[in-house]
Amino acid sequence: MGEFDEAISQIRKLVEKDSNNFLWKLQLAIYLNAAGRSQDAIDQFSQVLRLDPGNPVAFRGRADAYLNAGRHAEAVEDYDRAMTALPEDSSLLNNFAWVLATSPDDAVRDGKRAVKIGSKACELTDHNQAHILSTLAAAYAETGDFESARQWSKKAVDLSEEAMKSDLEKELESYKKEKPWRERKEESEEDAQL
Repeated sequence: MGEFDEAISQIRKLVEKDSNNFLWKLQLAIYLNAAGRSQDAIDQFSQVLRLDPGNPVAFRGRADAYLNAGRHAEAVEDYDRAMTALPEDSSLLNNFAWVLATSPDDAVRDGKRAVKIGSKACELTDHNQAHILSTLAAAYAETGDFESARQWSKKAVDLSEEAMKSDLEKELESYKKEKPWRERKEESEEDAQL
């Protein structure tokens, strides 16, 4: 229902009753992440990992929170850990490929790896998800293969819902100019303090 504040409040009460219950902490972290409270989510996912080292859901969730906070190097480390246990999770693969292809940080980007991971995400979704095709396009652009980038980007635009179309068209225009796509989301100070 999108009532994250209420859900967060309720799950916090459970966590306060049993601070060692990593499943409740994991649920709290997921709600915080969904509410856009990345740093709080990172903290909770980290607590889960102290209680349950190696938990792939916590690594994946923390990676998404790091990505949303603009902390790309840390996101890549956690996506790598999560992918080992969840190699068929198309959403995880998509987010991992996206950061590898579009990060403004030179040390983070790896176009060849992004193409490999993005291709697998596309295969898992039968090449029917516009945002995943967009990621594959970004990966090809990062490798300098702008012909493939334009091809996949055009397919993404064609498949997209109206709400996404404008953003995807901007990406396509970038590839027509033979420019790779760069993106970094960053949590606002207001979001961080909620």
